[in-house]
Amino acid sequence: MKTNFETFPWFFIAILSILLDAVITSHVWLLVTVLIYWLFRVVCLRDKPMICWTIAIGIFFAGLFWWHSASLKQHTMPNQANWQKILRVQPDEIKCQGDYFQFTGIDDDHHQLRVSGYLKTEQEKRRLEKIRHPVKMLVRGQIQTIDQPGNQNQFNYRTYCFSKGITNLLSKTTIVNWQKNRSTNPIEAILGLLHTWRNDMRLYCQQLPKLMQTYALSLLIGFKDEVFDEDMEGVTTLGLLHLFSLSGLHVFYFCSLLKQFFLRLRLTKETTNILLILFLPAFLIIGGGSGSLFRSIMMAELGILGTKLKKRHTQLNVWSMTMLVNLAFDPYVILSMGGQLSYLLSFLLIFVGNYSSFKRAWVLNIVSLPIILFHTYQWHLLTSFANFLIIPIFSNFVMPLVIASAATFWLMPQLSDWLTMGLQVFHQLVTLLSKLPGQIIFGKPTLGFTAILLIISLAWIAFPRYKKYFRWLLLGCYLSGFIWIHFPLHGEVTFVDVGQGDSILVRMPFNQSVTVIDTGGKVGFLKPAWAKGAEKKHLPPVLDYLHSLGISRIDTLCLSHQDADHIGDAGVLLSKIKVSQVIIPKGMENSRGFQTKVKTYLKKTRLFPVLANQKIANLPFEIVHPFTEGKGENHDSLTLWGKFGTDNFIFSGDLDQAGEREIIARYPQLQASIAKLGHHGSKTASAKDYLDKIRVKIGVISAGKNNHYGHPNPETLQTLKELKIQSLSTIDEGMISYYFTPQGFTNWRFVRRNYEKDTVH
Repeated sequence: MKTNFETFPWFFIAILSILLDAVITSHVWLLVTVLIYWLFRVVCLRDKPMICWTIAIGIFFAGLFWWHSASLKQHTMPNQANWQKILRVQPDEIKCQGDYFQFTGIDDDHHQLRVSGYLKTEQEKRRLEKIRHPVKMLVRGQIQTIDQPGNQNQFNYRTYCFSKGITNLLSKTTIVNWQKNRSTNPIEAILGLLHTWRNDMRLYCQQLPKLMQTYALSLLIGFKDEVFDEDMEGVTTLGLLHLFSLSGLHVFYFCSLLKQFFLRLRLTKETTNILLILFLPAFLIIGGGSGSLFRSIMMAELGILGTKLKKRHTQLNVWSMTMLVNLAFDPYVILSMGGQLSYLLSFLLIFVGNYSSFKRAWVLNIVSLPIILFHTYQWHLLTSFANFLIIPIFSNFVMPLVIASAATFWLMPQLSDWLTMGLQVFHQLVTLLSKLPGQIIFGKPTLGFTAILLIISLAWIAFPRYKKYFRWLLLGCYLSGFIWIHFPLHGEVTFVDVGQGDSILVRMPFNQSVTVIDTGGKVGFLKPAWAKGAEKKHLPPVLDYLHSLGISRIDTLCLSHQDADHIGDAGVLLSKIKVSQVIIPKGMENSRGFQTKVKTYLKKTRLFPVLANQKIANLPFEIVHPFTEGKGENHDSLTLWGKFGTDNFIFSGDLDQAGEREIIARYPQLQASIAKLGHHGSKTASAKDYLDKIRVKIGVISAGKNNHYGHPNPETLQTLKELKIQSLSTIDEGMISYYFTPQGFTNWRFVRRNYEKDTVH
């Protein structure tokens, strides 16, 4: 077989490289082994040169992936309390939100760090925001390794950082001083200039009217901040977020504008193509360097280069070589939803490009659905219709509107106000569609099941003769997966890792009842106006976990007391998911914390202020505290007792030792082998006689890593040791789950340690 540009088996090499990358970066051995065997068995065995070339280049890429993984480990530094060095920082990396700042920097040893800290004065903030060029910063702070996610199905920040080459975090940072970075390296100087231009464009776009500003920042330079997440909630719900990820559409506009500019300069077509080849990589930096933008630019580059060299090549070859180049620079690209969808959908467009617009949108949505469910756990029934309706409007109306507004604002600011009015019509249309019924919380399918759904979806397109059979098979798989996720055979008691706070999920087998105890939340501090920044809605970690389990409704939300680290996220949770009833200790309904954080979000949710021994329908607990009406303070904490599996549990909020002793005085026969220790392991709770009397065997502590309060307290840990009580902490274990079945089987799982134990005690 000839190995020229046209016939070289790029596609098979790209597929093999993807599989090898999966082995090295995520260790999905079984799935990869099966797919590699299938690839060679069906496709390659008849052509020995293809086998040799594929294996040889596959080995090369395997070595490259291994080197990349080893390099990240080598550059990862151990935790250090006092670390001080000079970092090179690009101006567009610096972000300030109130008194909080964050940026990415590189030291002389090529360690890339995500730096964060708090500014002390408004003058410091103004000086930092005035940085317009690459700088060298002398910084001092604490070096930390990047933790694995603390909760099951949580966004993997560590993988995200590794995909950016970031190996460590630098926290509690003090910026000592900085000076302009004058590089003698021409490549570094060019990169610095491009980052400077991107920062200038960011500052320019931030002068636009509010909604236009959000669109311009994301569509022109790929810059998304906290405001974007709030403004684009409807876009996210309808699955239209891909329109705001710089990719093929944006590259098309960029190339079209450059071509028009060069034609007006009377340049030849050949010269124009050469300039495009040079300018497209610059757009990659200015556009933020996402995986989807890299793919689009690389495919455009190969297309122009093939025309220039008069080489015939297929779209499949261009797609395959783009994938190989992208994997060489970023092996983690295939682990992100954006990378997976970008390459999958561009691959499909090669084969369905001649379909009608509606049929093409429908096919792309069906094939991408398994990946969307794996990452987001939900899907809207109007997604296909919305894509069919919105994409033409977006490309023919929204993009020109945003470009025109940004291009003319410096000359005619009033024009941007008028154009923003047109943009608001589009935005309101998307918001209106997103509020229509049709949101399905499917839950997270397993990796193997996702692969099966994806393969059947592709087969449905590839083999039209058997389309009817694949359609029914696919429908059957989705239905069986939905039933399996929504009606589990086991129940669970899960202590969610919310940092310094409490949040506990209790659900019975087959989801007969779903109860959440507290929501976690951030403790607020009084700050001057300059230090507050834009208010950002914090989504409770328990909400993402509930959606991953396919849960779209909470039967009972129990709020133990009014402290923000227990109920701070209750309002957001109530606004994002249906809650049938809320239970609070009697008297807390009059507290300021409840009035501001919860009451306005109740709407149709029933509220039950309770005292001990009060019975509440569909609550799998007995209420054992408080005994008198209070104000919702620590000593009034709602305390719940229940039996799950073979063990008795007690959950006591921030109840103090006096309250614990009152419980054992009122209930002398009460026993609980597993206790959620009061007040995050503080010495004000977990009285020795209380733990001994109720015969606790395991004490669970919910606290934040490196918290300011010193929880858990050494006195509490000593008490547990004296009583031979095993302690489990979310600091060390992450999410802690106790699974049980009606037959009496129990099992403990810990996320951060990433292993299971059939018995703990």
